[in-house]
Amino acid sequence: MFSLSIIFALLAGATQCISWPHGPFHTEGKNIIDATGLPFTYVGINWPGEGQTMIPEGLQYSSIADIVAKIKSLDFNSVRMGWATEMVDDILDNGGDVSIKDTMVKALGPELAPSIICQILDHNPNFTENTTRLEVWDAVAAELHKQKLHLVFNNHVSKAIWCCSPDDGNGWFGDTYFDVAKWKRSLAYMAKYTAKWPARTALSLRNELRQVNGPANDTYGWSLWYDEMIDAANIVNAAAPDALVFISGLNYGHELNPITAGEPLRPPEDKRVFNLSDFHYADKIGFELHSYDNSIANCTFFQYELYQRGFNALDVTPQTTSRNIAPVVLTEFGFAQNSSDYQGVYASCLKDFLTGDNRVLNASRIEGPIGHFEWNLGGSYYVREGIVDHDDWWALLNHDWSDWRNHTVLNAYQIPLIRETLL
Repeated sequence: MFSLSIIFALLAGATQCISWPHGPFHTEGKNIIDATGLPFTYVGINWPGEGQTMIPEGLQYSSIADIVAKIKSLDFNSVRMGWATEMVDDILDNGGDVSIKDTMVKALGPELAPSIICQILDHNPNFTENTTRLEVWDAVAAELHKQKLHLVFNNHVSKAIWCCSPDDGNGWFGDTYFDVAKWKRSLAYMAKYTAKWPARTALSLRNELRQVNGPANDTYGWSLWYDEMIDAANIVNAAAPDALVFISGLNYGHELNPITAGEPLRPPEDKRVFNLSDFHYADKIGFELHSYDNSIANCTFFQYELYQRGFNALDVTPQTTSRNIAPVVLTEFGFAQNSSDYQGVYASCLKDFLTGDNRVLNASRIEGPIGHFEWNLGGSYYVREGIVDHDDWWALLNHDWSDWRNHTVLNAYQIPLIRETLL
């Protein structure tokens, strides 16, 4: 017979049974904690979906299930995907969501679109040409849930075009296509809409804010960033209180200081300080950084720069100055999948930084692995920068999404990076 103590223990354990995705997540200091009380580290890949068609790339070459299975096969636990504000503008201002047929014709033209549409439907027979873009996204989110991959959903651009440059009109508040009110409206809309996607555990406010060419650049800096990003974070949390909110910085997402450091925004003109304690949902806020420092030649300098730019929010050593301690995820980094780049200073040094158990940087210390998303998954785009079926040598998958682009790089870099981060 079972003793009463064993029976009570079993009953207590049963009440703690929480199904995947083990959410909602919250933060405790530098860690993301799931609903079971265990720490969680995002380790994933970027799968673009914010381009001119405004649906996830690669569906003309593969089914959603097969693409997700390939991601899962590498032991990734998550995917970062982006949407364009333009998609929500269509829904709210221009007569409703757009079908696969219409979005392909608009992006590719009436001559090229029909064959691509047929290929998408052949690989994904649950769709028709009248399936809407959001219905495609629903199917992707459902498959991510089925195969247990978390989704970080990010507002990538306003106008659905390739990102990012100073003159693409998407770079800064008030830029040519960056209507701030519509951006915030799209954040609220997608935060509410994605509540039905269990795989969506985090929302990201904006991708790669940057200096731009044009009048909008006159306001570039931390002061306007503070006003708009805090308002955006409040909007997203109100619409999706279960989700983590990832906040990015300036300079193409490469810079979060002085935000993480808790220093004045722009002394002496603007002495305001970003302080997590000001947020009633501080345990839902994380930071995100990007790194494309591919020309770096000194690893020690590079790692210290990463620390200064925002990974200081992970620092576990006592500090005399006030800092915002919170999770920081490297949501974009990458390099060409050729025979040499993965062995260079940038890639190898970054791998060491992300997986190191104890990094000492000028008497400061970051312990444990750091979450990350490599750029990117798929080897081609429906259309990118005016080129139909554009090839991408930075992608882990080959051009037709059928296999990995470079097994040597995969076995020497990505697989060890994933496994060492998840230890």
